[in-house]
Amino acid sequence: MRPSFTRWFNWPENGHTEMRMEKDRFVIYLDVKHFSPEELSVHISDEFITIHAKHEDRQDDHGFVSREFLRKYRLPAGVCGDVTSSLSSDGVLTITAPRSSPGPERNIPISCEDGTPKQKM
Repeated sequence: MRPSFTRWFNWPENGHTEMRMEKDRFVIYLDVKHFSPEELSVHISDEFITIHAKHEDRQDDHGFVSREFLRKYRLPAGVCGDVTSSLSSDGVLTITAPRSSPGPERNIPISCEDGTPKQKM
């Protein structure tokens, strides 16, 4: 479930975006209501998620407008690259990346420079 977006007016004027690190995932919510699905792309490379949106001149109430933006988000440590995205009917793009679970606890052996194993304490 995504949060209620009736509070858009409370978001800072930064393109209406929100990032959250939740218990089991990293989530980005982005207002892209001025773009159609065909005008959006989401890419992942190295440790960045990149969102690009562009549309050519369109007529509106005031004349013609064209829009384009490119946003990059660094994937936080502990987040795997299995990224999914979805676009809601109200124009909110949701990008989700699961957090990788930590491996089991284990002891790491220490070797000495002379090749002998460390003495147990």
